[in-house]
Amino acid sequence: MAHEYKRIVLLKGLEHISDHYFDLFKSVMASDLRLEKNIRGKYNRIKIADMMEYEFPTDAGLGKLIEFCEEVHTLKRLAETLKEEKSKVKGKSPLRKRKQEAGSDTPTSTTSNTVASDGGETSTAQKRKSINREKTGVKKTKQSEGPDQPSCSEEATARCQSPELQTSSLAPSNTSLAKVQKTQTQTQSITRGAVLQKDAMTVMVLNAIDPFEYESSEHEVKKMFHATVATVNEYFHVKVFNINLKEKFKKENVIIISNYLKFKGILEINEASSVFEAGPDQKIEVSNSLIREANKPPKFSDFHKYGPGAVVYGLFTLQKKKVNPKTTIYEIQDDYANSIEVVGHGKWYNIICKEGDKFRLFCFQLKTIDKQLKLVCGDHSFIKVGKRGEMMEPKEASEEDGYHKGPKRVKVLSTTKSFIYDQTEEKMMFHATAATETEFFRVMVFDVTLQEMFAKKNPIVLTDYFCSNGTLMIHKASSVSAATDNSKMSISDTLKKNTKANPKIHDLHLQTREVLVYGDFKICRKGNGNNCIRYVIQDNTGEMKMVVSGHLTSVNCKIGDIVRLVGFELTSDVGDWFLRAVRYSNMEVIESENKKQ
Repeated sequence: MAHEYKRIVLLKGLEHISDHYFDLFKSVMASDLRLEKNIRGKYNRIKIADMMEYEFPTDAGLGKLIEFCEEVHTLKRLAETLKEEKSKVKGKSPLRKRKQEAGSDTPTSTTSNTVASDGGETSTAQKRKSINREKTGVKKTKQSEGPDQPSCSEEATARCQSPELQTSSLAPSNTSLAKVQKTQTQTQSITRGAVLQKDAMTVMVLNAIDPFEYESSEHEVKKMFHATVATVNEYFHVKVFNINLKEKFKKENVIIISNYLKFKGILEINEASSVFEAGPDQKIEVSNSLIREANKPPKFSDFHKYGPGAVVYGLFTLQKKKVNPKTTIYEIQDDYANSIEVVGHGKWYNIICKEGDKFRLFCFQLKTIDKQLKLVCGDHSFIKVGKRGEMMEPKEASEEDGYHKGPKRVKVLSTTKSFIYDQTEEKMMFHATAATETEFFRVMVFDVTLQEMFAKKNPIVLTDYFCSNGTLMIHKASSVSAATDNSKMSISDTLKKNTKANPKIHDLHLQTREVLVYGDFKICRKGNGNNCIRYVIQDNTGEMKMVVSGHLTSVNCKIGDIVRLVGFELTSDVGDWFLRAVRYSNMEVIESENKKQ
């Protein structure tokens, strides 16, 4: 088992942190590993992993690495990946297997960023606790769901308790309580297992579609709409059964909701729920990475983990359409060239669409039909059909972390020339940008023999690749092959344009986390520092400091030149954001001031 932990530490941990954070980690672990200060730079990742295995025989130091990653903002996602890998190893232990065979009270559960399970929320252990409460006469006074239920802010609580709202549905009076309970009960019958959430939650609206008609459980034609909202650290899909609230569900609007139903991450808002706009002092900021995560469609290859009953949202591509007497089969494809059938009936029978169209699915349920998982429409399902390029395109590169087996099918949009990034060992690499039909990625390729494979417009398939800080990393152990299937990949002009869009310096100063920056900027000041060159770059929104060291100090650029920065790290020093070249960064002059003159 120690060997498994070491494998995670080395291949899925240390391999995916930058040189800067690796140096930080060595400094933090210097005492535990007894590292000699004067030769600390000679301890590479393999040697550190060996020493950790020796010093921490229980888990090869994986726990220490997770603690470090949790304390570094940009490595928190890596920490979650490492914890998941650690739990997998624990699950293989003989002791755990014996416990499972004896009957464990703790059920296993999986979640997805765009899939919601349709199973019950009450575990066996929770049921036993409930029985014990009843036996001892202890009554449950407040429903809590742990991290999924954020506490109401002081401002929101004050507003919830204000006299103006005492007669609202937020705090129903005794005379209206029966009506509220009836409304909630009717909605609960739609989604079995949904739990009433009375506490207020402040969220930002990410998107909402127009209201549409559906047939209720009482066989009445009613209207509803779907939306996506987010707190600071998580997002939710929402079913809104009160279309009068549509004005409040405007994009980027901050609202406070209470008395809503919740079921495995999906919220339901009805007539008895309370929704009002937050005040100026109750605004929240939602990170771009969380917004991207909310818009990211699931992988079909992961569906077997969730099984029948899971609810799916996402944007996909229509491959085939087959009209049967009672149903229509829509075969859709995800960004990984995997396919699944969507069964449409009722209002989703034989809708107007053709091969290559974009299918955005809302609230479709996984079911096993003829021993195969398929997506089936329900009462609250909705399909938004769009042509290529008509659907919303991402403005920033998608982010992934950890090891990915793949396959990921992409088309190459651009590639840099190969360059030496390690002068001592003359190691070479190149950067590239690749895209699926719905998102794009930054790629670092450390095998320069793949340069021809990464020719512009070339469709390729990536397997066994790593991701670090949101960037795909292709090593010699990775597999890159030509796409052999006949399905075309059509990348919209909007998506191509977004890959070349320059980040604004004004926006970079407003960042809340470290990111990698790609873009063209003008040099307005230049000076020498301690083993580095200090620049000030500018665009039409402002200026920013930039520090260049290592192999990029040889780049001959002057004041007034336009430089193209590839993979520069946005970091901060006492709250002041600046750009710096890291080991894998590249810079070139694309427009010289001398040529203008």
